[in-house]
Amino acid sequence: MKIGQKIRRLRKLKGLTIEELSDYADLTKGFISQVERDKAVPTITTLKQILDVLGIELAAFFSEFEEREKNIYLQNERIVEKNSKNFKVEQLVPKLKYLEMEPVIITLSPSSIYLKNFEEDEGFGFVTKGRLKLAIDNEERIVQKGDCFYVFFDSRISMENLTNRAAEVLLVNY
Repeated sequence: MKIGQKIRRLRKLKGLTIEELSDYADLTKGFISQVERDKAVPTITTLKQILDVLGIELAAFFSEFEEREKNIYLQNERIVEKNSKNFKVEQLVPKLKYLEMEPVIITLSPSSIYLKNFEEDEGFGFVTKGRLKLAIDNEERIVQKGDCFYVFFDSRISMENLTNRAAEVLLVNY
């Protein structure tokens, strides 16, 4: 893994935007962006400024550098994030140390509705089962198995199951 990718993952794990990290580390947004894309290499002093904000020691940053996450996850390893009478949200990949994407399966009961606000995340969805009324902000469509959608940050999504069977949507937050 490159330094920039690791910094980006750590920043996202802390829930910080590039702007917040740059403000706290007293660096420019452009510089942080270039570092995260491995277009610029920080000095040790600058890297320490960034890591101090992220709450990780310089030695720990490099000692865990070659650490690898698991790549394959079986169905029985899923974690149920939310389970109600209307819908169930299952994490397909348990929380990883350096998670960048969060894939989930949303299962909607017949005639139920699922609502979510995308504040800083973006997401991609793919309908794997059923027929839904999908609304993203002011756009509304009927979607079915095989259809997909993209949700930008600062958007609101509503999915209503229009059938008398369970519907499923694969949603990947980024």
